[in-house]
Amino acid sequence: MTATTRGKRPSFPSPLRQRLMVRSLRLALLGVSVTPVWAQTAPADDALPQITVTAGPEEKAAGPVHGFVAKRSATATKTDTPITETPQSVSVVTADQIAAQQARTVSEALGYSSGVQVTTGAFALADTGSLLRGFALNNGGSFYRDGMLTASNASYSRYAPEPYGLERIELLHGPASVMFGQNSPGGLINVVSKKPTTTTLRELQVQVGSFDRKQLAGDFGGALDEAGVWSYRITGLARDAGTQVNATVDRRLFLAPAITWRPDERTEWTGRFEYQRSEGLSNNLFPASGTVTANPNGPIPTSTALGRAADNSERYENWSLSSQFSHRFSELWSFRQNLRYTDYNGTRNSMRFAAFFPATQSATAALQRWRLRTDSSTFTTDNQLQADFGTGALRHKVLMGLDYHRTAGTIAGYLSPAPAGYVLSNIYTTGYGQLPAVADNYNQRTVDKQVGLYLQDQLRIGERWFLSAGLRHDRSRQTVNNAIARTVSERNDRANTRNLGLVHELENGVSPYLSYTESFTPTSGTTFDGSMLKPERAKQYEAGVKYAPAETNALFTAAIFDLRRQNVASADLLHTGYTVQTGAARSRGVELEAKLGKDDGLSLTSSYSYTHAKVTSNTSTSSTPSSSTEGKALPGAAKHSAGLLADYGFARGTLAGAHLSAGVRYIGRAYGNALNTFETPSVTLLDFGARLDLGRVDARWRNIELALKLNNVTDRVYAFCSELCEYGARRTGLVQLTTRW
Repeated sequence: MTATTRGKRPSFPSPLRQRLMVRSLRLALLGVSVTPVWAQTAPADDALPQITVTAGPEEKAAGPVHGFVAKRSATATKTDTPITETPQSVSVVTADQIAAQQARTVSEALGYSSGVQVTTGAFALADTGSLLRGFALNNGGSFYRDGMLTASNASYSRYAPEPYGLERIELLHGPASVMFGQNSPGGLINVVSKKPTTTTLRELQVQVGSFDRKQLAGDFGGALDEAGVWSYRITGLARDAGTQVNATVDRRLFLAPAITWRPDERTEWTGRFEYQRSEGLSNNLFPASGTVTANPNGPIPTSTALGRAADNSERYENWSLSSQFSHRFSELWSFRQNLRYTDYNGTRNSMRFAAFFPATQSATAALQRWRLRTDSSTFTTDNQLQADFGTGALRHKVLMGLDYHRTAGTIAGYLSPAPAGYVLSNIYTTGYGQLPAVADNYNQRTVDKQVGLYLQDQLRIGERWFLSAGLRHDRSRQTVNNAIARTVSERNDRANTRNLGLVHELENGVSPYLSYTESFTPTSGTTFDGSMLKPERAKQYEAGVKYAPAETNALFTAAIFDLRRQNVASADLLHTGYTVQTGAARSRGVELEAKLGKDDGLSLTSSYSYTHAKVTSNTSTSSTPSSSTEGKALPGAAKHSAGLLADYGFARGTLAGAHLSAGVRYIGRAYGNALNTFETPSVTLLDFGARLDLGRVDARWRNIELALKLNNVTDRVYAFCSELCEYGARRTGLVQLTTRW
């Protein structure tokens, strides 16, 4: 909306007119159309050129953000809520930040966020394995797209969202089952898809880089009719590349067309199709000896492939069809419905280090072969009815919801039997002969169903108090059909989860808060005796403060937390392919995060995390070797981590139109195995980036941007370990040309 004045430039003989003009300008900046009194009475024949003041678009929880600083999110509450009024830690990585980082994966984009530790190399095909508040994020209950579950534990999915297709990446810290049902205790990642726009969008991007990387991407959208009732968006990407590991590939094909129907201001529907196929390296896991500890034969080269390409690679393919509908009936009632169907299949071949052979030397290794074929489908729906009303001094935002998901997944293949099925290979040369045939010894189909009914009330008490309370009831059923053992197992569970939070907003913009949250996660798999695993439970206490300065585009957050997890599942060390539930774990810590966007062109994000995660009890059973891990730190969880990324855009001078970015990431020491017998060293990584609007150099290159990205500038060699170790990404460079018209 605009504020408009016409007529002669008025004289201001009195302070009254000055005050009226200032007030008019303030209202205009808030989006209110104002015509001052003197403009109404000015003679038409004395008119001067029109002066227009236009307010910027208001941020929406799932919409685009200019810069690094997002002020609203729906991930924690499923409603459009300011982050300062949300009594739980939420980190948001915007599309502008993804572009500034030129992030190749979701994990890489989260590298500067608090609480999360990326524990896989940037060349890895999947985003699984990262830690949030010390606990692993996995595809079952950790990854959501547009607020909907992408896969449960039954799907065995290694789907990794393509960052180029995302508007935001949102990280919710801690248990969140009241809103989402299945939820890993450390938290969840909710990626927000790019959506159709009525503004014409045409973007084409070419990228080349290290390891013979070649990538072509495009993003197109706009209105399909003059009124903007129908709009569309098509986003796509094709990549063919190698990796730092010899004879491996990184290939991806991604396509996501979407269409939106918006007949009026109250109704909106978006339909979206997504197809993604990826091929690349499977886990390239080495022993600690030669990676983070000394080996008489020297360090294992980072380019080493543990197995030939055909024996250590994976491929997955998935497509999904989704629907998002919303309608506001009145100022009181509104309704939203989200639906998605996903089909996933993949093949994974791995050569895994088992032991040095003989144990007294440190070059010849016994490798275990692993081949898995997966085929699954997931249907999920979330139906929400929202009521906004007041009762006296209270303003209510009540959300009533019913969600459901069904996943049916089959996993078949083999683990080569020990020790007869092991392959002997020199770990430095990775040479071995013809592999003997191995028959399938694993074939299991899991059907996972869960339905949840939830209720949440967000109360505004007066002007500065915000109370949030939620309650959920879940019913879940898991059926496991083991085709090898010819057994069928079934487990039914019911659970109630709760959350409670309180925020007080002070006059200076500082908002301290307290919260309590819970999670409930059905766990797939069976023990060696055929028993199905109990659901995991977790609860968390959190206290913190959020600060959004009134005159600055910035958001500062700080949190302390105590997170406790029960019925923790882990691999059965005595019976390969089976699982045990060994007890409980706890994580305590502090997280600091700051995001800043200044008018002079500076955007900045920084974070620091202290995480103390350990096993608090380890129930010894006949299938566990001992309870010696009790009191030990969780493997891979660094106590200290930090990051700082700054991006500066020049508006004047010879560098006008250029952006320079620089980042530093620190990952502290961590124990590398459950028994805490060795540590992974700390590492500091430097990143650099630059972007240049070529149109500022030569008008013939108008609408073309040249970008350069260099990760791990000093080429530090480092590794992450959880029993076995995987190298992080070495120095990689990218050059990118983008044109928009």
